[in-house]
Amino acid sequence: MSASGSRTLLIITILLSAIGLVLGNIFCHALVVRELTGAAPATEPGLLQGLIHTVGNSLGRRPQFVFWFFTGAPLLVGALLTLLVILPRDSGPRRETAVEQAADPAIDGALRLLGILQQEGRLIDFLEEDIAPYGDAQVGAAVRAIHDGCRDALHRRMRIERIYPEEDGASIEVPPGFDAARLRLTGNVHGAPPFRGVLQHGGWHASGVDLPPDGGSDAAVLAPAEVEVA
Repeated sequence: MSASGSRTLLIITILLSAIGLVLGNIFCHALVVRELTGAAPATEPGLLQGLIHTVGNSLGRRPQFVFWFFTGAPLLVGALLTLLVILPRDSGPRRETAVEQAADPAIDGALRLLGILQQEGRLIDFLEEDIAPYGDAQVGAAVRAIHDGCRDALHRRMRIERIYPEEDGASIEVPPGFDAARLRLTGNVHGAPPFRGVLQHGGWHASGVDLPPDGGSDAAVLAPAEVEVA
């Protein structure tokens, strides 16, 4: 049984137990009231009759208090136990494993694309390398090869287009009802559109994605380790 199914079963059991206790207490309360109001006791009182007389004598002539206490107490305890089951337990931060994250189709696609950029452009190797000791000329020579490989890999698997085809620096009119996800306004923004401004960046959007099938491999393995056997 799953964790959610077990929790649901536990909640139902708690609530049914509380209701059962309430019904039992109502029945016992009715017997106590009957004894306190002068009903004739049995000729040979048994254990239940003796218990009823004991409860009646100890609580005095306050049947309403007895009713509300023994009816409300099980419901209150049942509600508290149910809340303890429903409320999430803080057992510390839980980190998803790479396998669990890769099960998400969106994350799986992102990991596979990153793996392709590493395979064909050595992108991860470049980003993880400490380039501080190298001069600008050395870094520039390395970046050219990485740029060519990543650009080719990206263009073969995605159709990427500019949101605004105009050149950066062109004058642009922003119409009313513009898509805030595709256009971010900066500068002196006040009032309502239309606005006129200077295009700082034309933006990018992917009009198509064509990633190869994963073939059942672990998408979290961005680049396998390589060992040359002597």
